[in-house]
Amino acid sequence: MSLFALRLLPLWLLLVGLACPVQAQNASTDSLRRLLARAPSDTSRVLLLLKLGYTYRASQPDSTMHLAQQAWQLAQQVGFDKGRGRAQSMIGAALREQGELPKAFANQLIALNISQRSKDLEGEANSHNALGNISFDLRQYRQAIYHYSQSRALFTRLNMPPWLAGSATNIGSCYEKLGVLDSALLRQQEAEKLITEHPRPRLAAALALRNMGVVQARLGHLAEAMRYYRRALRETYANNDLRNRAMTHYHLAMLYQRLRQPDSSLVHARLAVHAAQKVSFRLTMMEASSLLVRLYQARRNVDSAFYYQALYIAAHDRLFGPEKFKQLQLLSFNEQQRQVRQRETGERQTARYQRAALLIGLVFLLLMALLFWRSSQQQRRANAQLNERNSHIKAQRNDLSKALEELRATQTQLVAAEKWAFVGELSAGIAHELQNPLAFMQNFANVSVALLDPDPKQMSRNRAPGLEQEILVGLRQNLREISQHGQRASAIIADMLVHARTGTSQQELVDLNALVEENLRLAYYGSPVLDGTPAIELHTDFGTDMEMVPVVPSELGRALLNLFANALYAVRCRQQQGETGYQPLVSVSTRRVGTEVEIRVHDNGTGMSEAVAAQVFQPFFTTKPVGEGTGLGLSLSHDIVVKGHRGTLSVESREGAFTEFTVRVPA
Repeated sequence: MSLFALRLLPLWLLLVGLACPVQAQNASTDSLRRLLARAPSDTSRVLLLLKLGYTYRASQPDSTMHLAQQAWQLAQQVGFDKGRGRAQSMIGAALREQGELPKAFANQLIALNISQRSKDLEGEANSHNALGNISFDLRQYRQAIYHYSQSRALFTRLNMPPWLAGSATNIGSCYEKLGVLDSALLRQQEAEKLITEHPRPRLAAALALRNMGVVQARLGHLAEAMRYYRRALRETYANNDLRNRAMTHYHLAMLYQRLRQPDSSLVHARLAVHAAQKVSFRLTMMEASSLLVRLYQARRNVDSAFYYQALYIAAHDRLFGPEKFKQLQLLSFNEQQRQVRQRETGERQTARYQRAALLIGLVFLLLMALLFWRSSQQQRRANAQLNERNSHIKAQRNDLSKALEELRATQTQLVAAEKWAFVGELSAGIAHELQNPLAFMQNFANVSVALLDPDPKQMSRNRAPGLEQEILVGLRQNLREISQHGQRASAIIADMLVHARTGTSQQELVDLNALVEENLRLAYYGSPVLDGTPAIELHTDFGTDMEMVPVVPSELGRALLNLFANALYAVRCRQQQGETGYQPLVSVSTRRVGTEVEIRVHDNGTGMSEAVAAQVFQPFFTTKPVGEGTGLGLSLSHDIVVKGHRGTLSVESREGAFTEFTVRVPA
């Protein structure tokens, strides 16, 4: 067929169309006919004619053809390309269902070309779907998948889920014919889900249910297939869909034949032929007639077998006769040539665009080079000015660095002065603390002098046996008290001097586990042992991944010694309370925590209340009796850890249960 004949084909189809009367088939059809009666002869009337024709497609294809031809003529008159393309596609769809595959193919190619030129995505999607149907009828399933996929992509862009369900079930049918059953089942499930989520309009419900039944039958799920077929039949009766009713009856007949129920198979095959004849659906007429021939031959009913054999041959020749096959080949060849020419035109146009883009790019590069040269000249001048400014800034920076060093030195002196000011504030408390031991020393010294130098008259008059011995005993006791309070005064002054120290010692890498163990041993052996009581139990858990840690060993050792001494003192105090079954325990552990090392000192001694724990790091605060502590040990330990090592010292305690100090210093 020549290109000239292809151009005349739409007009020829219009002239030979059947002028059959249009009859209403449902409420939607009646509503559209009432609107059509009042519609003017413009684009809106074209679209109404197409909508009305679509309602007759599955029950009265001749009416569909008649309305589509009217829509085509009106769209041609008013210059409505979108309507003309859609009418051409509907004419092709009606011809396909009548078995006129070459004419249907030609009309769909023309419709696709018109929709693409008018940028009608919905019309383009419909044409691709119709071309897929024709390819499916011709058993060209790969080509059908291509057209269905194009249709599916366009319906997705247009957000039209009911139409998208039709494309999905059609793709699933192609995969079923190709034997790719997993993909077929996946597409049918997708279509079923879309129909469930978007029940109106029910465009593809019967089609999707029937196709799902076919896949289930191929998978061997015969009972499930039967259920889908029966649901499809109910859907066709609800919508007067004779075309899908015919195909569903045919598949039911095939299923009953597989179940070895020839009577049921015969009934459904005859119903399939009857429904297909009403809508001139020759493909199902051919397939159902072929099945009836086999069924009647098995029954030895020659007349019926001969009748349906003739019906099969007529439908087959109408669909796939030699002349039809030649026409399809010619149409396919012409379409391929058109696509080749279109690609060549596109390639030439692309080449022209590329040359123009290259020329524009060269001009742009030339301008950029000129701008870059000018910018480089300005940059050189700016660099010279910048270098001059940098020199000036460098000199200012050197002056600022020198001033900063002087400021830091002054700051260090101010910190030391502030520390001494703090010591001055504490001097009143220190003096108060020193008054008591010094007063005791003075009193005991005066009494001792009086004992050693009594009045001779009083002495001769009151002398009694053993009096000298008593005086000596009292003298010794007074001297011991003087010594103890003097030592306490010395300890207070020594701790005060440590607090007032302004310098910092040099850090060095030490084995932290060894340092902890050494000071724990010194504290333990320096702690007095109570007679008749269990020895204090020591538990140690030193981390194995402890590397050499930078600390001031003498200062950190002093802090740890204070913590260990406090822990031993606490368990001794609880031990003196005579608690039954009490076993004094001091636990010490070390471990690495990120970039720090941690030392925990835990004891099960008397513990502290929250109020006491909040004050333990304050200078001169102590819970020990007078004469047993100065109140500066934990304060000094806190300064060593926090200020001297930039670490943390915290305490957790519960009165009558335990106390735990945690030391963390950078590793």
